[in-house]
Amino acid sequence: MSSVRPETDSIRRRESAEQRAEVSSPRGAGRIVRSFTGERAKPRAKEQEVLDVATDYFLKHGYQGASINAMARSSGISKESIYRYFSSKKQLFEAVIGRELVEYQKTVLRLDATAKTMELREALIAIAEIVLSVITTERTLALRRLVFEEATRSPDVGQHYYKIGPEQGFGAIERVFAAHGVKSDRPFNVLSRHFLALISWKIMLERECAVSEAPSKAQTREWVESVVDDFIKAFLR
Repeated sequence: MSSVRPETDSIRRRESAEQRAEVSSPRGAGRIVRSFTGERAKPRAKEQEVLDVATDYFLKHGYQGASINAMARSSGISKESIYRYFSSKKQLFEAVIGRELVEYQKTVLRLDATAKTMELREALIAIAEIVLSVITTERTLALRRLVFEEATRSPDVGQHYYKIGPEQGFGAIERVFAAHGVKSDRPFNVLSRHFLALISWKIMLERECAVSEAPSKAQTREWVESVVDDFIKAFLR
């Protein structure tokens, strides 16, 4: 008869599954994503601590260079605590992505509630500033690089990020168009992608190529106002 205790054997099986990247649905990520829709409150304190440690570890070591075993050893958090919330490294990574976008999501939802009270130009400027304030930070750039790198091996990681990040931005812009009865020769889903491309392409290219630092609020405002005015003239009737 084996002397290995059942709970120890269970942990080992989970570690093996994580190392083989055998992943089921992202339990942890789902909890974080639901938090800003009102279905669940903030993660519990211990879960939050696990995510704090995991975020720093992924940023320092990359996704491929990270392991839950090493993460536990370096942080002092037990493997049991990590596996209590996340059954694999991949689920943990998706939860990290989800948490990083929570404030962005909340801000987008707040804009939904106020967009109708704004002029169209003002509403477009507001959503553009929200997006740029998130995507131009060093932290977001670093996480995006990790997401894009891992997406070449695990497309669902990239799809998860796209769904809770860029897709939310597109939806918010489409709702602004709808709220203001925008008239255009193009459907709203096409317009929203044109708009975000115009807003972000130059700044993001310069940031990714280390040509410039993150823009100040004043610089962002100046850029956004110029692009919004050009967009309205070019695409709206």
